[in-house]
Amino acid sequence: MNQLKIVLIDVGWGDSIFLESIDDNGDEHYALIDSNDSTNNKSSLVFLKKYFQRKFNTAAITKPVFDWVMLSHAHLDHGQGLKKIMQEFGTEKFYYPKSVTNSNLAHLQNYANRAGINHQALDNNRVFPDFGDVEIKILWPNEDEISDNENDNSIILSLSLHDQTCMLTGDAEEPVWEVINAQIPNNTVFFKIPHHGSRNGSLKSNDMSGAWTNQIDNQVFLAMSTHNRPYNHPHQEVLDLLDSGGYTYGRTDDNYHLEVTVDQNGMVTKYST
Repeated sequence: MNQLKIVLIDVGWGDSIFLESIDDNGDEHYALIDSNDSTNNKSSLVFLKKYFQRKFNTAAITKPVFDWVMLSHAHLDHGQGLKKIMQEFGTEKFYYPKSVTNSNLAHLQNYANRAGINHQALDNNRVFPDFGDVEIKILWPNEDEISDNENDNSIILSLSLHDQTCMLTGDAEEPVWEVINAQIPNNTVFFKIPHHGSRNGSLKSNDMSGAWTNQIDNQVFLAMSTHNRPYNHPHQEVLDLLDSGGYTYGRTDDNYHLEVTVDQNGMVTKYST
């Protein structure tokens, strides 16, 4: 039975999202979006090593493990650990957005060149390959549009299986949602709250109403990768909006790793793995 699993890894600060797809033939596919691992903090690396040791029943890794690895946008709390991930596990492809100042991309692009990894900048004019039986579409960024705010260059993906869609949103802020709000699929069952639950990712600046909630039914499961320090995300105004709207949401600082699995029977949520 084909399925899609999404895990928001509890990394303390930043993002790291693990994806696993099992297709109708029973073949398994793996991908990773972001890693903020540093010298003193290797949360995503530790998670992945433990996960694959259990999965393969061995500590030995046959590379490449990943179909693809992606940098959602060029900020260190999303990308500084990706080189180590690609070195340890290998990947067939490396994807990233266009960037104004790609200093945080350069070392990853250079590594991909040295390692012979196919790499490419993405926009919504690209056709993204299916991930097993999961159809993936790029909703943002627009072709040939680059923002001075790297958050607004975030790659936004919809992943669909069995007429159920999961949305991964990077750190996209209000100006992005003004453009693509109506593109959020009606069959969305999971939505990653953008920019760690900050005001600029979820609220309209003029009246503090929701930037995307008018397109998201409160039966949709929401999740956020949170870091209370140093930026005090999520902001209370966002939590108040979600609570008043009757939304169910998980947060990595309270719930550890957040996992959702989508298959023909629907979606199952786990608050830790």
